[in-house]
Amino acid sequence: MNDKLERTQLYDWHKEHGDVIPFAGWEMPVRYSDIREEHMAVRNSVGIFDTSHMFRFFITGSQAIDFLQTLTTNNVSKLSINGGHYTTCLNETGGIHDDLMLYRIGESEFIWVTNAANGPKIYNHLMEHTNAFDVKVIDRSKEIAMIAVQGPKALQLLSMMAKRDLNEFERFTCNPVNIAGYDCYLCRTGYTGEDGAEVLVLNTPFTDEGKKKAIGFWNELLTQGQTLDVKPCGLGARDSTRLEAGFVLYGHELNEKTSPIEARIPYAVKFKVEPHYIGYDIVQKHKNEGVPKTRIGFVMVDRGIPREHYPILLNSKVIGETSSGGISPILNNGIGLGYVPPDTVTTDDIIEIDIKGRLRRAKVTEWPFYDPEKYGSTRTG
Repeated sequence: MNDKLERTQLYDWHKEHGDVIPFAGWEMPVRYSDIREEHMAVRNSVGIFDTSHMFRFFITGSQAIDFLQTLTTNNVSKLSINGGHYTTCLNETGGIHDDLMLYRIGESEFIWVTNAANGPKIYNHLMEHTNAFDVKVIDRSKEIAMIAVQGPKALQLLSMMAKRDLNEFERFTCNPVNIAGYDCYLCRTGYTGEDGAEVLVLNTPFTDEGKKKAIGFWNELLTQGQTLDVKPCGLGARDSTRLEAGFVLYGHELNEKTSPIEARIPYAVKFKVEPHYIGYDIVQKHKNEGVPKTRIGFVMVDRGIPREHYPILLNSKVIGETSSGGISPILNNGIGLGYVPPDTVTTDDIIEIDIKGRLRRAKVTEWPFYDPEKYGSTRTG
């Protein structure tokens, strides 16, 4: 691994206003104020995250659809122009190379957004398979800043900036839009459980001019969002919001030895017509015949904060291990995700988490960990 850490176009702003730490080969802000405050800004108003460290591959060519059908698990042929979906990329044994967002921006043109830590691995994987298809893969990660704008007031803020109602664009769409004078792709997606968008700010290369432009867009969000209580948010709130929503994170719930069926993300998998994707047979077997492990959620009954790799026990016997854990600011309680053999526990069962040698009771529960009528993109109140 290269010891030199990468920086996004917004690094100078982060360094001045936040606490910057090493993350997946990058120098990224973990927080600017208090992680709980930033978390609740996302739940109650709007929070903005620099996600420029993620990789953005543009894929074009007459066989782009067949190429992507071979490499991803969702059904690309069903993706309309300006549509997007969540999907995974598998290895030969059905394990997950990465989870990603895929957007179709033209008849034969797509944007693949992948996790920062997996960017080089995925790029090499894509390039290994280009020879069999009429397709080109271009890494445009350092040409385009990416900012996630999340929360119940996110679209209100972006609409103010664009001087048009951006609610016309439905969730899981990706459209070219001018926002406050900046040419962007408005991707109506996110990974906090809330409504909002991930904005690709075009023509922001890693030059002095490009960095100035990216910071300018970031400052527009903060300035125009003042009346909406906007907050800049770091990695801490990004992780706590995704965990509270029950979303998986690569390197925690997902890895090369875990299938999408084991991870309980069936919405990322389609059993489609040929060409079948790499790992298809294993995933189909898991769906039809069962899995050796399955993901669960839990809320702490006793005091304690669960973290990853803590043993999970049932009746004093270790049955599995946590994959993520932390505090839910909404519940003001410890929550976590983990893996156990199938059919060992069910909702409301009491298990134990070994927290540094002390057994603490927890209750098995489904996600999200908040009330979806009060929080999240499907809220009704």
